[in-house]
Order: sequence, then structure tokens, then C-alpha cells
Amino acid sequence: MASINQTMPEQAREVRISAKNVLGGTITESFASGAAIVLALLGLGGIQPHLMLPVAVIVMGAAFLFEGIAISMRFSKLLSETSQDRLEKAEFGVGLTSEYLGGITGVVLGILSLLGIAPMILVPAAAIVFGLAFILSSGVTYRLDSLEIEGSEESTRFKKIAHEAVKTSAVLEYVLGVGAMVLGIIAIAGVYASTTGFVTMISLVSLLVVGLAGLVTGAAVTSRMISIFQK
Repeated sequence: MASINQTMPEQAREVRISAKNVLGGTITESFASGAAIVLALLGLGGIQPHLMLPVAVIVMGAAFLFEGIAISMRFSKLLSETSQDRLEKAEFGVGLTSEYLGGITGVVLGILSLLGIAPMILVPAAAIVFGLAFILSSGVTYRLDSLEIEGSEESTRFKKIAHEAVKTSAVLEYVLGVGAMVLGIIAIAGVYASTTGFVTMISLVSLLVVGLAGLVTGAAVTSRMISIFQK
């Protein structure tokens, strides 16, 4: 629990500062995910798809990093205030680590692809990494919302609606993560069995799915942080 020496205004100020940091990170993630979606759509529209692929991968890698940093700052504070459960900390650690690793791996694979090093292999591989990261981290935003609700003074009805909305986004994030992984695997398999055009198209679709998943996650967390400022 928060220190008994802290006054209510001080606690409220800390909450708002923490929420502001998360809000900045998740808004940046949402913009990055939106940019990846635009790049994928441009590629699917025939506008330099071989350039759009690696750039979209780099942008999504950055989005993962922004989200990981933003959520970790808020989650660690809430966890220390509302719970000492080691299992929750372990689950959060797995989810957050997957986002950091997914982001770093994506940026590296995107840069290598941009340099022309096996882009038809590395881009689908990045989509698989992103999909796996979304699957492993899909519960992080849901748990974050649970901790937010524990310490909030919102009405029971509002809490229930907000919680269900975040739960739905977590499920959608998981499904989109699975979809991105499947498309990435199909793209890699297609390198040896199909034309380059087919592999490029599937890779772009997989990145489109990844971008949508990132947008869903960013929107879910952003809406909860905005609700804090509206109190």
C-alpha cells in the first residue's frame, strides 16, 4: 500500500504522473501501429512493396518497445501498491519480456531486410515473432486494468463496462497474434513453393494484422489512462 505519510493530493499527483507516462507511450504505440498499417496497405496497393515490408517491420518493432516501456512503468507501481502475489509478477514478467524481445528482434530483422539480407525470410520471421509476442503479452493489458480497478473510485457499473472492454481487446489481441503467426509461417513456406509476389502479399497481410493488434492494444490502454484524467 502507499505510504501512510503521503497525503491524498500527493497520491493523486503520483497517479496522474504515472498515467501520463503510460498515456504518452501507448499513444506513440498507436501511431506506430497505425503507420505500419498504412505501410502494409500501400505495399498491398503495389507501391514499392519491397520497401514497405522492412520499414513496417521496423516501425512495429519500435511500437512494441514503446508499449513495453509504458506499461512496465505503470504496472510495477500498481503491483507494489495493490498486491504482492509472486505469480502475478511472474506472469507480467513473461508478457513484458516478450514485448521487449519482440520489439528488439523486429527492429533488427527489419534493418537487415532493408539492407537486402534475405527479406523474404526475415520479414515473415518478424511477423511470427510479433505474433508470438502478442500471444504471450495479451494478458498484460487485462491485468493492468484489473489493478487499476482495484484502487479506483469509479462506479461498479463503469468498472464492469471498462473491464469487459479491455478483456475483449485482450482476446482480440491474442486472436490477431495467432493469425500473424500463421500468415508468417505460410509466407516462409511459400518461399520454396510459390512466387515472390505471393510471399510478398502474405507478408504484407501478416504485418497488417500485426499493426491492427498493436492498435487494439494501444487503444485499450489509452482509454483507461484517459479515464484517470477525467476523474
